[in-house]
Amino acid sequence: MLLQSRLHGEKTWISIIESWLFHNFDSSKRMSTAIIGLAAAGKTTVFNALTRGSADKGLYGATKSANIGVGAKPDARLDFIHHAFKSRRKVRAEMMFWDMPVDYASGTVLSRETVNSLQKAKALLLVVRKFEDSSTPHPDGSVDWLRDLEKLTFDILFADIELLDRRVERVESDMKALKSPERVQAVANIEALKEIQMRLEDGLPLRSLSLDESASRAISGSFVLSGLPFIVAVNVGEDDIGIDPEKLRSQASRSLGSNVIDDRTEVVPICGSLEEELRSMDDAEADELRGDLGIAKDDSETLMDACLRCMNTQTFYTASDREARAWHFRTGASAPEAAGIVHSDMERGFIRAEVVAYDDFMRCGSIVEARKQGVLRQEGKNYTFVDGDMANFLFSV
Repeated sequence: MLLQSRLHGEKTWISIIESWLFHNFDSSKRMSTAIIGLAAAGKTTVFNALTRGSADKGLYGATKSANIGVGAKPDARLDFIHHAFKSRRKVRAEMMFWDMPVDYASGTVLSRETVNSLQKAKALLLVVRKFEDSSTPHPDGSVDWLRDLEKLTFDILFADIELLDRRVERVESDMKALKSPERVQAVANIEALKEIQMRLEDGLPLRSLSLDESASRAISGSFVLSGLPFIVAVNVGEDDIGIDPEKLRSQASRSLGSNVIDDRTEVVPICGSLEEELRSMDDAEADELRGDLGIAKDDSETLMDACLRCMNTQTFYTASDREARAWHFRTGASAPEAAGIVHSDMERGFIRAEVVAYDDFMRCGSIVEARKQGVLRQEGKNYTFVDGDMANFLFSV
């Protein structure tokens, strides 16, 4: 049947049965960032700051599962849309964070079990320690965030080399059952995978490699950690609050090289302990304390913004009198793909999307006025969504 809103007023400006949608959103579509770090780096503290969580901190073994939480940053555009539609509720776009466990006895960060569980991650958030705290001694006896970052990136490359080793073993094991032409291709794949391994051993992450068609074919379908974007969270002490992130980025680039700290790598300072405290307060109290401390910005929000940029993620909106909601989407998504983020049925039965840019909507103040001024557009399957689009999807199931 055709599920379609009446188009003459904001209260019905939504092309779905609302009660059906609001209970069927697939949470697995949230953008997922895995947090890794050495022992005593404060990664669980950073996790709590990002998610407003209260996960236990301190020593916990490799047998423990990851802490999982969601974070959502304030969104002034959503606030305006919520007010304009007089929506009964407002739902921010959420990100999922996984705080991966560390084996404190061995210092292992990326066990095989951990690597396997990272296969659905869209980015890696590397937490490194730059704060001094005598009550929490560094396992290596001294604080050196560049040394720790180098170790983390080495561990990632080493994990990838092992992953490709296992891939080569599987291909070799399967060769006996292959016909001659398929065997030739399998041999070529093995050679290409070993060539990629050699480049990883030279310290080059997969995302920095320019792969030819043969290598791309060989590694397709393989999960490789160094192919993910990195965000480096430098966990600073209170004396370093306000430190220039470009200074830290420059130091890391000189120390580790541009292949690790490349154009897509974000370096963000954050005082994890202070941000955890601030995020446990309500917004008004937190803003007052930031003012007293002379802190101009929310480092947790800055870090979430960096994660979204690294994942090439933008935001679109849907709204009605019942709910105003923000949704994350990958840059370059088509209209049907954006509809599928709301619900898979909407992508499968996509007909068209009614779209208005946020700036146009803010200027008009309502959908009725946007329609009168001709800025409410009808877009088909080939339309590419842009950040800030407000959308009403029409579909048939």
